[in-house]
Amino acid sequence: MVLQESTHSEVDMNRYAIIEDGLVVNVVIGQPELAPNQILVECANAGPSWTYADGVFTAPVVVEPTVVTPTKEELLAQVQALTAQIQALN
Repeated sequence: MVLQESTHSEVDMNRYAIIEDGLVVNVVIGQPELAPNQILVECANAGPSWTYADGVFTAPVVVEPTVVTPTKEELLAQVQALTAQIQALN
């Protein structure tokens, strides 16, 4: 295997967000001229799923799921309904 020597030092490498339709689809370390067919925008902390518009990166909104815990009465009603369905099958 032959490794090609890079023309850039690690000091020259910057962090870029790859933008598609206003959405960050990936983040890479490198130089923008290495990917001329992609929209690369230098970024400090943006990551996949962030949006990019008017020169501003915006983090995605994380929605915490709500857990609904049924009451004892609701569970008993479900058991009664299922029992009735099972008895109707016999």
